[in-house]
Amino acid sequence: MKLENINNTFVIGDVHGAYHSLLKLIKQLPQDAKIIFVGDLCDKGKYSKDVIEYVINNNYPCVKGNHEHLFEKYILDAVERDVHSPWSSDKRYGGLACIESYNKDIPLIKKHLEWIKKLPVYIEIERYFITHGFALEYYEHRDNEEYYNEFLLNRYYHGDEVPESEVINVFGHCTFDEVVSGENFFCIDTSCAYGKKLTAFELGTHKLYEVPMDPRDSDFKADAITMNEYNVYEENFESIASLVIDGDSKYGEYDIVANEVLIAIVDKYGELGKKELLRMHERAQIFPKQIKKVLGDEYVKHIKF
Repeated sequence: MKLENINNTFVIGDVHGAYHSLLKLIKQLPQDAKIIFVGDLCDKGKYSKDVIEYVINNNYPCVKGNHEHLFEKYILDAVERDVHSPWSSDKRYGGLACIESYNKDIPLIKKHLEWIKKLPVYIEIERYFITHGFALEYYEHRDNEEYYNEFLLNRYYHGDEVPESEVINVFGHCTFDEVVSGENFFCIDTSCAYGKKLTAFELGTHKLYEVPMDPRDSDFKADAITMNEYNVYEENFESIASLVIDGDSKYGEYDIVANEVLIAIVDKYGELGKKELLRMHERAQIFPKQIKKVLGDEYVKHIKF
């Protein structure tokens, strides 16, 4: 998708159902502002339905995020057939809050689903390349459907080597406390769903507009099992399977397994530890992004999205 010019254009980071925060942020922008969203309008926060409806009603351009993908893939199974995926049953994915926001309004769900199906994976406007995931390295493949997952899922980590490019990539997906930028990229997901803030980025000037998350919008949290709770070097290999996040687990009060634990598993067990991390993903103990962070790109191809 291509737009004409950048005058008075603002790109807003991952909203994740934070409707009141979004309205406060937009009030800071010029009344005639052109607004673009980087995706992940839904999940985690309490007002996914309201955020999506607001974006649709105002005809704001938006790229598809991985959470729109999950909505598209799983919501009708959950609400019409009572068939559940991790997205609709595991609180860490945020889909439970999204489903609850619709209050069983199936016609509205289907309306939003049809809109989501048509979302592009990128918007190009002058030199700016707007995507959900970090996509500089995929620019030349922007119209190749084989790279769909990369546009939704690829992440930038501090210290990653960034390819040279004539375009400037503005993206979300990677949560930081502040906007992270380089010579040719800006990551504008400032962790609104986790109680931090929502950011708008003005094209051309690179000026930032930010609001703290409205406390009405989300009580989503991500308490981690760290080495304090599970010291890999004092546990046996079989105990790794116990790191399950659910009500029946001794770790049921937690939300994620910290990366430091996964790194220690690889350090202690080597190749066996790497294979175990892939099995942990199959058991829904850890996320794809953790596989990439700890093991690198070559292991991402072994996991399903």
